[in-house]
Amino acid sequence: MTSARVNAPVRPIRITYVIGSLEVGGAETQLVRLANGLDRNRFRPSIICLSNGGQLEDALSPDVPVAKVYQSVATKRFARGRGIQGIRILAALIRDLRGQHPDVVHAYLPAAYVLGGLAAWSLRVPAIVAGRRGLTPIDTYGPVRWRVLAELANRVIDAHICNSRAVRDVATTKESIPVERTRVIPNGIDLPPLDQPSQLPPEWQSAGVKAAMVANFIGYKGHRGVLQAVAQVVTRHPSFRLVLIGDGPERTALTNLAHELDISGNVIFGGTLRDAARLLPAFDFTILGSSEEGFPNALMESMAAAVPVVSTSVGGVPELVEDGVHGRLVPYGDTEAMGDAMTWMIEHPEERRRMGDAARRRIAEHFSTERMVTSTQGVYEELLAGQASRLVAK
Repeated sequence: MTSARVNAPVRPIRITYVIGSLEVGGAETQLVRLANGLDRNRFRPSIICLSNGGQLEDALSPDVPVAKVYQSVATKRFARGRGIQGIRILAALIRDLRGQHPDVVHAYLPAAYVLGGLAAWSLRVPAIVAGRRGLTPIDTYGPVRWRVLAELANRVIDAHICNSRAVRDVATTKESIPVERTRVIPNGIDLPPLDQPSQLPPEWQSAGVKAAMVANFIGYKGHRGVLQAVAQVVTRHPSFRLVLIGDGPERTALTNLAHELDISGNVIFGGTLRDAARLLPAFDFTILGSSEEGFPNALMESMAAAVPVVSTSVGGVPELVEDGVHGRLVPYGDTEAMGDAMTWMIEHPEERRRMGDAARRRIAEHFSTERMVTSTQGVYEELLAGQASRLVAK
């Protein structure tokens, strides 16, 4: 009888994605691309947000329903703090998952794959997947109770899909996750057309070389070091202009730093733009100064637009960018090397354009959305086939 159930007519596999929100972000963008790209003859996706959704809901296919756990459990104020809030969210998540009857739960980022993994395990969901995007291990998570929950979740998660080898290395070495329970599937992106002109706002225009840095103003993104490098660059190239696209808690401090370095006329604070990638072809190169990166979407978007990059060589960046071929890589914290790389880009326009063309080819050949979707679908089917085999064996 068990064998008959396993071999019953195949219906689409139900995939429930769990994520904190659908605000604009790298992991959130990748989830939207994956959910939209799934083969609808084989899969039926849905999304549960632990909070209030976000701007990227508009980018989802109309057939992808979105539930919002926070709205269903929240009041205007949580009377007894985060512990009670976490319990309420977990309980609501279990309720929503029970109603969806998923075959696979795939949760993105630590809060979601810890709570989502435990909720799915409690409901005996056949396959549980963690989407690991960063380089932060359990032992830095904060409260001891959260680390305990994370360790429990790691035991019940069937596969950890890592977006780079660097991220996988953290999972296996820092959290002792068996390598056979990990998969490396890099982020995916579609190539934008290059025949559509990108018009920058008038205040961003410059007669000199222009660079963009797309990153929120948070410490690990390395804006301070980049601004110090710009101060070095403008001594030789005073018309150089850098546009910072993003926002965050360090904005005021960075504005003050630009003033102190006397580069306020060279640095534009452009704010958060949902469609920043559309403007990238109007720049000569892009910059990323992070201290850590799993597999940065900002660099992928630049490369897909045939715009070369200057980046710190951290995390999964060297898996994406080959130094001297698709851009220039420098050690994190070496502002002199960062300034030299930026100066080189300014002074070598032909080589810069060749790097941009090579970068776009690399994205097309190795990091397409289609490739990411196909690989992820394969993991789902592999996990479910393994579950079916175990059922038959019993």
